[in-house]
Amino acid sequence: MRLPVVVTLLSLVACSESAEGPTPKLEGLINPLQRLITPARVCNAGGGERGWRLEIVGTGFNPLPRDALTDTPSVELPQVTLSGPSDYTLPADHLFFARSELMRMDLPSRDSTPSSQLAPGAYTVAVTNPLGGTSELEDGLRVVPAPTLTSITAPQGFSYGGGSPLVIEGSGFRSDALPLITLHREGEEDQPLFSITVVSDTRIETEVPPATPEGTYDLVLTNPEGCAVSRPQALTVAYPKLGLLALSPRSGPGSSDTAITLDNTRSGDQRPFSPGIQDVYLVAPVKTDPTQRVNIPLREVTVLSESQLTATVPTCAGFDPPPITDPRCHGGIVPGGPYALIVVDPSGAVGLVPESAGFTVSASLLNDAPTP
Repeated sequence: MRLPVVVTLLSLVACSESAEGPTPKLEGLINPLQRLITPARVCNAGGGERGWRLEIVGTGFNPLPRDALTDTPSVELPQVTLSGPSDYTLPADHLFFARSELMRMDLPSRDSTPSSQLAPGAYTVAVTNPLGGTSELEDGLRVVPAPTLTSITAPQGFSYGGGSPLVIEGSGFRSDALPLITLHREGEEDQPLFSITVVSDTRIETEVPPATPEGTYDLVLTNPEGCAVSRPQALTVAYPKLGLLALSPRSGPGSSDTAITLDNTRSGDQRPFSPGIQDVYLVAPVKTDPTQRVNIPLREVTVLSESQLTATVPTCAGFDPPPITDPRCHGGIVPGGPYALIVVDPSGAVGLVPESAGFTVSASLLNDAPTP
């Protein structure tokens, strides 16, 4: 096996040197997480056990065979050094040769093994071929610190029907590229926050999306170059509540829409119905997708008082616009139940009619049968 290895190594070097010469030309570094950002940015923390994978782009990168006539031939790669706020030479086992125009390197960080936390700032990158010749790129790499989280507050509380403002304070936030911020709770899909404004490197303003399920969440912030920070149990989402909601009638035929009345009986700090548009939903499947329960808006919602409203359950219509002339109600609600109701008040309060006290859709004599 020794001869083929030696031949391959010698051919590689010979071809490289004849095409490019012994002096490299360094053109740039690339962080694969931000390929279009120049100079490349990399975090001095995170990156896993090996650190951050970066790409070195240029021409004339020439490895040199060693011990070619022995049983253990090897290759000496070009040396990569960083100079700036601190100086660092990449270990040989953190460099990987692809071709004379491309090498890859794993840059250690505070959290890698071995660890090496470079001071933040601009670095000159140098590549030196084993046979001589060095190319330098001033400000070829920017090292940035990992973000930190010091406080997370919802100054106006939480509103089920609209976005709830959220203020995040800490350090290392990036105004030139928005971070990814998610709420994490065990057993549920991560909830991303979409409306994000980086006010400064110490303050971010965002909002919790409407209808985010109540509960306590971890908050995870990830900067574009890859650095992330997590604050466990950072946020407890809870909404103000309406009173005890009672429904009448509690059932209706599948062949026509049904008018209902909802009564709101309050105690303590529970809230009344507010003037304005109430959003009332029946949580049920429709015939066009009978396997999934969705929020179906009730129609003709009218607030009669602080304790009572009326609405129409679109038992036959479902999501289809009225009037529905076909008595088979192809887009109607799947017969069955009882189905829960959700009431979202303009004040941001939320009320629930649980399934046990919810609305039942009776099968139509025309073509429906109860769903198990």
